[in-house]
Amino acid sequence: MNLIYLYDEFMRVPDHLEGQAVYIIDPEIQEGYEISDKVLMYRYQLAEQAGAEIYQGKTLDIIAEIHLQNPISSIITKSTFRPMYQELFQKMKQNHSLELLPDYFLSTDNYLQPAKRFFQYWNKVKKNLRY
Repeated sequence: MNLIYLYDEFMRVPDHLEGQAVYIIDPEIQEGYEISDKVLMYRYQLAEQAGAEIYQGKTLDIIAEIHLQNPISSIITKSTFRPMYQELFQKMKQNHSLELLPDYFLSTDNYLQPAKRFFQYWNKVKKNLRY
């Protein structure tokens, strides 16, 4: 089974991926800051919309439990620059095959498109503005 690990930077399953999505609420990965209940509820709703199974507890323990019930062939998630998640992903690699998807906006020129559209619009509109 492919396991798609969702977290706050990766809250939707890409169209081309097949597998079981999971979202784990793990207070140890919060990087020393508190998250409001509204943000937690929003992430919970996003995980539900993605069709993910939602768990609460230590991430590695839950993944081990899932593996006992249904063997995991690989874990798929998105790469990140955040040290807590990088450390977690290194620990995941010790027991499972881990595939890190590149960051869509940083790995392509797509992040420029909204800015280009805005400035094309702005250049047309600013001629008519008088301020």
